Amino acid sequence: MMMKWLSLVFPFLCGIFFLAGCTALPPSSVQPESPEVLLVNITPLDATMFEQRLQVDLRVRNPNDFDLEVTGLDFTLHLNDQRLARGLTNTASTIPRLGDSVISVETTTSTLDVIRQLLHLSQRQEVSYQVDGVLYSQGTRLPFENNGVLLDTNDMSGSSSGS
Repeated sequence: MMMKWLSLVFPFLCGIFFLAGCTALPPSSVQPESPEVLLVNITPLDATMFEQRLQVDLRVRNPNDFDLEVTGLDFTLHLNDQRLARGLTNTASTIPRLGDSVISVETTTSTLDVIRQLLHLSQRQEVSYQVDGVLYSQGTRLPFENNGVLLDTNDMSGSSSGS
């Protein structure tokens, strides 16, 4: 009688323990949502005749309900629809759950590309940017893309496009 009862209850208990174990899985088994990456600052570091070194500061916002352990970042930065620089870093950092952090990346670009950007700035009313790439976290690649306006000279001068 006891064996018959155990043979009926045992599969039921195994199922309960299996389901309980699934709910206790770590967040790393969940596919994280891609972060929002915003351009914060570009700082010129040094220049040669052919190359310009820049520090690009990116604010990474984590929309997930768990910390993102960042192991690397690969991005391309465009200003006014022209490629300015590509940045790579393998510096580890942690972006807190539902929080943000600034990641600074040293990168290089062609001095000619910087001169082109300066020439285009004199012809435009705004400075727009686009940053896209991949954030590496916990063995996962999280693509991102964002764009915005850094400087709008119409807003600064008080003029409007409707007048």
